Amino acid sequence: MQEQAAPFQAALTQAISALGTPAFARGLAELLATQVNADSTVIVSYQHTGAAIYLYDDLQHRRELLFQQYLNGIYAEDPFYRALRSGIPDGVYSLQALITEQSGDPHYMAQFYQATGWQDELGLVLRVDSKQWLTIFLGRLQASPFTLTEQRVLGKLVPLLSALCQQHWSHSKANLAQPAQQAPLLLQADMRARVERALLSFGQSRLTQREQQVAALLLQGHDNQAIAQQLAIGIGTVKNHRKHLYTKLKISSQSALFTHFINHLITLG
Repeated sequence: MQEQAAPFQAALTQAISALGTPAFARGLAELLATQVNADSTVIVSYQHTGAAIYLYDDLQHRRELLFQQYLNGIYAEDPFYRALRSGIPDGVYSLQALITEQSGDPHYMAQFYQATGWQDELGLVLRVDSKQWLTIFLGRLQASPFTLTEQRVLGKLVPLLSALCQQHWSHSKANLAQPAQQAPLLLQADMRARVERALLSFGQSRLTQREQQVAALLLQGHDNQAIAQQLAIGIGTVKNHRKHLYTKLKISSQSALFTHFINHLITLG
């Protein structure tokens, strides 16, 4: 279990270290890549008013379509954008499921989407603030559909991703569409050590030792079952510890827990 978690933890550390810098979007994509294989990742911001804003891509096939057509207006017919305008909540959605629910413009699928070469697509929908959403698109060029298991894996990451994106992008235009640079190895190592220290000290003055352990594992992406196995306790006990630590920290969601931790990490300096 620890070997499987290591790439995720390393990528999470790198993403946190990139908060507030142009490298964050790439770090976000690399974090997702530790959980689900995709041929392409595209991150776009949408607002109540104004055009879609490019944030990141690693496209190797027909990349010009993103800039010449999608960002130039075709995005308005994207089933994901239409769903956002209808008030879809944060989560992970498949393109095919949204198409089934909507009666969209056939031009989008028959011409633009077909030209991209993508055979299947998932979108992670995240609200940054009251006026801005993000969608992280994951695409496959091969006829290998994303599975329900993969969607569930990504779904568990939504609170973490939401907290990170809100911390980085909320009320800010400074970090949009800037080229990413790789953080120096020494900086990454220093941030990794800071994250580890922050995990050990998080909630120290308010939580019991067991509650701290549960909180640290939640912050590392483990679900209730994985926490129960790692701590050798029952799932019901994990749920009780989780309820108590939420109450003590005066929060009500896993997203708030991640936000609380990021703020704790920043205050450690």
